[in-house]
Amino acid sequence: MKPLENHVALITGASRGIGKATALRLAELGSHIVVGYLKNRAEAERTVAEINAMGQDAIAVQADTSRHDELKRLFAETQAHFQRLNIFVSNAAKGVFGPVTRIGPNGFDLSMATGPKALLLGAQEAAKLFGDKGGVIVAVSSIGNFRCLEGYAAIGTAKAGIETLIRYLAVELGPKNIRVNAVSGGPIDTDALDDFKNAEVRRAQWVARTPLGRLGTAKDIADIIAFLCTDDSRWIHGQTILADGGYTLTE
Repeated sequence: MKPLENHVALITGASRGIGKATALRLAELGSHIVVGYLKNRAEAERTVAEINAMGQDAIAVQADTSRHDELKRLFAETQAHFQRLNIFVSNAAKGVFGPVTRIGPNGFDLSMATGPKALLLGAQEAAKLFGDKGGVIVAVSSIGNFRCLEGYAAIGTAKAGIETLIRYLAVELGPKNIRVNAVSGGPIDTDALDDFKNAEVRRAQWVARTPLGRLGTAKDIADIIAFLCTDDSRWIHGQTILADGGYTLTE
C-alpha cells in the first residue's frame, strides 16, 4: 500500500514549478490531487493528465488565492468533487520585486495576500474539510525571509509572516490532529529566478556559493513536502525545514 493511498491533496500554484512537482510526487505516493492554478489552464490540465496517467484522480481549479471568495471556492470545489481533504499545500505566491523605497502599497498588499493571508484563510478552510481525522498543512517559504536578497523585501517579508504563522497554526490546530510545517528553499532552478535582476549572473553566483555545487530543483523541495505529508514525519510539527544545499552556511 502506498503511503498516501486514497488521500486527497490540494496544492495551490500547481500548474508549474514547485507546485507541479509536489502534485506529481504526492500522486506517486497515492494521493488524488486538486491542481490549483491562477492563469495557465493548459499547463494545469497537462498536470492533471500526468496524474491521471499514474492512475490517480485529479481536477484543475482556477482561483486567485489573494481573494478570499476565490480561495473559499477552491475548497468548495474540492469538497464537491472528492467530499474530503487530507493535505493542503500552500504554495502559490505573487509579489513585487524592487528596492524598499519603490515598493507601493498595492504590491506589498499582494505579497501579503498571497503569502500569510492565503495560508491563514486556506488553513481555516482546510481544517473544516479535514474533519475529525485531522490532516496535514505544508507551506512553502524561502531563505529570503531571513537573508536579504536584492529586490526581495516585499516577498521576503511575506515569507517571514508565513513561518511565524506556521507556529501559531501548529499550536492551535495540533489538538485537532492537524500537523503544520513549512519548507524553506534556497535558490531553486525554476522560472521564478528570472524575476531577479541579472538572473543569469546570479545563478552562477548561487551555484558557486552552494557546497553541493548546484541550484536546487523543484523536485528537491517537492520530495521534502511529500515527506512532511506522510506518517514518517508524524512527530514533526510547527517547524520550517531549511533546504538549500548548504547555501546559507557560506553566506
